[in-house]
Amino acid sequence: NSDLMVQCGTSKITLDINLCTVQWAGFNATELALNGQYSNTACQGSVDTSVNPPVVHFQLPVNQSQDNSCRQSLQIVDEMPDPSGPFSSFSSIQAVIVTGYINTPRSDQGLISYSTDLYYHFSCRYPLQYLLNNTQITSSVSVATSNNNGTFIDSLKMSVFNDSNYNYPLVVPPTGLELRTKLYVEVKADNLTQFNLLLDRCFATPTPYNIPQSVQYDFFTSCNIANRTTVTSNGVSTVARFNFEAFRFVQHHDQAKSSIYVHCMLRLCEPSKCQQIRKRSLVPFGKESSESTTISVGPLY
Repeated sequence: NSDLMVQCGTSKITLDINLCTVQWAGFNATELALNGQYSNTACQGSVDTSVNPPVVHFQLPVNQSQDNSCRQSLQIVDEMPDPSGPFSSFSSIQAVIVTGYINTPRSDQGLISYSTDLYYHFSCRYPLQYLLNNTQITSSVSVATSNNNGTFIDSLKMSVFNDSNYNYPLVVPPTGLELRTKLYVEVKADNLTQFNLLLDRCFATPTPYNIPQSVQYDFFTSCNIANRTTVTSNGVSTVARFNFEAFRFVQHHDQAKSSIYVHCMLRLCEPSKCQQIRKRSLVPFGKESSESTTISVGPLY
């Protein structure tokens, strides 16, 4: 519907409804409510006349939590991956679809009515598979239809620490890290209480992009863990952690320092199902695609 604008944000869904349409139908802005919650002021919109045309503005938290009194439907669905994307060898990938509606109270008195009921249905699709590597990309969509795409990438963060308590961010000395120095990697999903974070695969490359698999060093793939790598937490909360010992790529034999870029393929999954999910095979890390979203960690020297 061209009267409805939807933005699928990381932590909240923003909806704008044309105020002129509401008034033309004979309603006040206060009569519109999210998901039929007419008596809940938190589910009512606010009028914004600073834009043209003026709109009734709504915000709905993405999280299905106690803070979200307006309620919405949250559904996990299985999908076929993009055959050209980095998850093309997965048997399936998952997405979460958040749906809801904004409407006015129904005029159901009597047999017929000459008043118009307003009903706006919306949905936002968020992929649950991500590739963390090089450049942060923030995507949100504002379109005049009821079905939209969003991303949780703003809630995902990868950090490197120099202590096992993950209190002190890594500081690389000017001469570089000593070989066999333990490095502690943490991947965190902020404000996503309904999902756990599962790392499918983490690996290192000597440069940021388009590295053939022959020069990728795997820290772990699923349950296969490399020597000198320890996975301490994965799939049990919104935080995943592992550590490894600093090394150098052989191709940097003529350089004073060897650069390391850390990459992780991860998924967000329901806590009850996180450990049951497995992928069948791996694909080489390559270019960005419509199915991948990237942020950077590296270089480490």
